[in-house]
Amino acid sequence: MHAVALTRAAIIAPIVSVLERVGAPVDRLLAKAGVPAWARTDPEMLIPTWSIARLLAEGARSQAIENLGFFAGREARIESLGIFGRLIRSSRTLGEALQRLVVDHRMFSSDGRVWLRACGEYVELCQAFMNMFDKSDTGWQQASHYVLMLMLDIVRLGGRPTWRPAEVHLQTGESAVLRDAEPLAAARLTFGQRATSIAIPRTLLDEPLSQPDPDVQVPRESIEAWRESAPARDFVASIVQAVEMLSWEGYPDIHLTAEFLGMNVRTLQRYLAAAGVTHELLVGRARFATAAGVLEETDTKILDIALDLGYSDHAHFTRAFRRWAGCAPREYRRRRRQKPAPPSQPVSSSAIQPARNGTTRLASTQLRGGASP
Repeated sequence: MHAVALTRAAIIAPIVSVLERVGAPVDRLLAKAGVPAWARTDPEMLIPTWSIARLLAEGARSQAIENLGFFAGREARIESLGIFGRLIRSSRTLGEALQRLVVDHRMFSSDGRVWLRACGEYVELCQAFMNMFDKSDTGWQQASHYVLMLMLDIVRLGGRPTWRPAEVHLQTGESAVLRDAEPLAAARLTFGQRATSIAIPRTLLDEPLSQPDPDVQVPRESIEAWRESAPARDFVASIVQAVEMLSWEGYPDIHLTAEFLGMNVRTLQRYLAAAGVTHELLVGRARFATAAGVLEETDTKILDIALDLGYSDHAHFTRAFRRWAGCAPREYRRRRRQKPAPPSQPVSSSAIQPARNGTTRLASTQLRGGASP
C-alpha cells in the first residue's frame, strides 16, 4: 500500500503570492482546496500533494488565469520554498545545486522523484509525479507546469536569467500555453512523456552561483530537524504525519483526517484495517509523541500538557501515558533527563507555540522521541 503523498507547505507560497496580487480570495480558495490555514505560516509542515493541484485548479478557474501554475513558477524565487529552497540556493555551483535538489527532494515531498540523466553533451534534469497524476486533469497539469518553471529557475541560477533550454519533455498533455511561453521559445517541446525534463549543457554545471543573501543560510540544527521530519514513505507513517499536522487545531476524528487526505471515511478505514491499525490508535501515537517530547524538553506542568492534549484532567492523562510508556509522566521525565539526549534527536526551538486561547500549544510535529502506544 502506497504512502499518502505529502509535501512541505512552502510549496504554496509562490502560488499564494500570485493569487494575492490579482486580488483573489486566498483564504476561501485554500479552504476549498483542502489546504489548512496554517500552511501559509508554517512552511515546513506537511500537506497532501493533491491539495496543491486542487489549489492551482481552483485559482485558475475562479480568477480566469489559464496558466496560473506557469506564472507562479516563473515568478518564484527558489529560496521561497523553505529550507529545501534555501539549501539549493546556498550551493556554490549549478552542478552542486542540482545534486542538492535530487538528494533533498525526498525531504521535501513524498510524491514522485527528481533525478539527473546523462545524455552525451547534456544532462537532463528530470521530475515525475507518481501518485494520482492525471495528465488530462487541469490541476495536475498546472502543478506540472509550476514544477517545470521552478526547475528552470534553478538552472538559470548558473546560467543567465534569460537562459533557454533547447529541449523540454513534459509529463502533461499538449499545452498551447507552454508552446507560446517566452522562456521556452527556443525549446523543442514533447508532451505526454513519463517525466518532465530539461536538457542542460554540461558546460553549465561548473558555473558558480551568485552569493545568496545572508538570511538564506540554514543553521545545521535546523537542517537535522528538517531531515528527521521528512514526509513518510509508508502508508501508516504518512497517516500518522497527517494526524500530527491536523493536531495543531485539536486532535482530529476520522472524518477530518479523511477529508484532509482527499478520501472518504470508508476508504480510509479499509486501508487502515489492511495495515492492521485503527485511526484511534494513530491519534494515540501522535498524542504520546507530543507528550513525550514536551516532557523531555520543557518544564511545562503535566496538567497543562494533559489539557492541551485534550484530556479532561491530570488523572486521565496519567493513566493513558502509563499505558503508552509503562510509567507515569513525572517518572518518564525524570528518567529521560537522566540520560544524555542522542545527537540525532534535536528539538526545534519552536516546539511550543502560544495557542489562541492563551494556553500552551504543543507543536507535535516539531518534537522527537516517543514510541508507539
